Amino acid sequence: MKRVMSGVLAAALLVPALTACGGGNSFCDAAPEDVDTNDPAAMQAALEEVADEAPDEIRDDVDVIIEQLRLVEEDPTSIDVDALNTAVAELTAWEEENC
Repeated sequence: MKRVMSGVLAAALLVPALTACGGGNSFCDAAPEDVDTNDPAAMQAALEEVADEAPDEIRDDVDVIIEQLRLVEEDPTSIDVDALNTAVAELTAWEEENC
């Protein structure tokens, strides 16, 4: 369960990073300004709001994060922590370069 929580924590850290970016990119600009990072459902909803704006190169990562956050509520034991961590790392790297 500790690995699950580290993956969820990584995703929690991602949403504020997106909300703080900008830089003229429609995905960055679409990020909501205030998300409760203690609430996986709120983080999931925030990412779902901007998912359509995600560029092709990170769209799959966004989808993975959304799915894994959904599992926090539905079935935490089925979370793929490795997939979540990889998706968060890819999205974070993209955000650092583009936002």
